[in-house]
Amino acid sequence: MAQTYQAVKIGDRGRIPYTPSGSSVAAGKVVVQNSVAGFATQPIADGVLGGLDTEGAFRVVKANGAINAGAAVYWAAAGNPQGGVAGSGAATTTATGNTFLGFARETAGATDETVDVDVPGSVVTLQSQMQNAITDPGNAGAVPVTATGHVDVVTAGAETRTLAAPSFRGQQLSLCMKTDGGDGVITCATGINNTGNNTITMNDAGDSILLLAIQNGANLRWRVVYNDGCTLTTV
Repeated sequence: MAQTYQAVKIGDRGRIPYTPSGSSVAAGKVVVQNSVAGFATQPIADGVLGGLDTEGAFRVVKANGAINAGAAVYWAAAGNPQGGVAGSGAATTTATGNTFLGFARETAGATDETVDVDVPGSVVTLQSQMQNAITDPGNAGAVPVTATGHVDVVTAGAETRTLAAPSFRGQQLSLCMKTDGGDGVITCATGINNTGNNTITMNDAGDSILLLAIQNGANLRWRVVYNDGCTLTTV
């Protein structure tokens, strides 16, 4: 049958379809899919198609600690909400390992249980994730691959790091030698280009590389977006 249209509206901006798998989702639950946080405004039964809001203004439970108006707010999935159940999730100003939500509408005091957050939507969420500081694991350590972000590599001699395959398509990882105390060699579990290079060597402060996760058949793989000063080899 011939097509009779070029485009059809399938939904409103700021709301995405979501089907729980394994357990139902209660109203008021924060759900993170890859690097995008969504808010369940009504219950969603297990295995039933529902929807999550991804932009708007939300009152969110928060961890202990003040959050100033305009501050970037992140969701810690295992955070401890003030006055709530420990480990059940909470808003925080800590970016590392957490998911960007939005910006605080007004100041919340250290012992306040909630913070009002303007959530601008998934496009801004994805762009902001490069601000996420991922801790350099140190010599012989494994670079975390759970989120998009940047790693400032600091060496105190000839050192190594390992890098696993990415966690999700579109993930980005910026690696930069911040302090040069010796060469830093990062060995990836997969190739990082079609040549098959899997080793990144940083010789000088400022050497940097940006990696992007792609789907290669059934596997996720890193690919080089830019490289400034790093030597790529195969081992």
